[in-house]
Amino acid sequence: MGRVKLIGRGLWRFGLGLILSAQCLIVSAEASEAGLRVAFVYNFIKFIEWPELQGGELSLCVVGAQDATRQALGQLDNKIQQNRRIRVVYIEQVTDIEPAISVCELLYVTEAGVAIPIPQSLPSGVLLVVDEASPADDRVGISLMRTVDNRIEFLINDSAIDHAGVRVSSQLLKLAKKRQGARS
Repeated sequence: MGRVKLIGRGLWRFGLGLILSAQCLIVSAEASEAGLRVAFVYNFIKFIEWPELQGGELSLCVVGAQDATRQALGQLDNKIQQNRRIRVVYIEQVTDIEPAISVCELLYVTEAGVAIPIPQSLPSGVLLVVDEASPADDRVGISLMRTVDNRIEFLINDSAIDHAGVRVSSQLLKLAKKRQGARS
């Protein structure tokens, strides 16, 4: 009987360990995807020029950043890119949107942030980047999309880019999977 209890405890511990390690893999996968999406956003900053931007700071405003995304974004805060310091501004609720937009150059809406409504009209100089954006939303300049084979690609909407008043490197335009509002 003692041996059966010992085997039972061993199986119970093994099962618990298996469940916990599966949970760690899920958390790790979420962190990896969040980090990858933030890396895309960071690289967008490298290949986009804000002609109207004066001074030494670029504000990256983020709507709905949680856990892994917030951790990845923390690595960008105060980083220097194009001789400008990146300042990450977190937007947590609807009441934070209006005051923040006036200081944003890049407005990044995470998947968790889509519940927070973005104004229908964005000021010139603000480029909107959205995770898994609706194709019908013509305000979105760049959309990060998951493909059927589980890769992340991005789409560029030329008319939203034009409205934002930014210049996008031809290198970035070539990498876009499918461009909306393409110029003739």
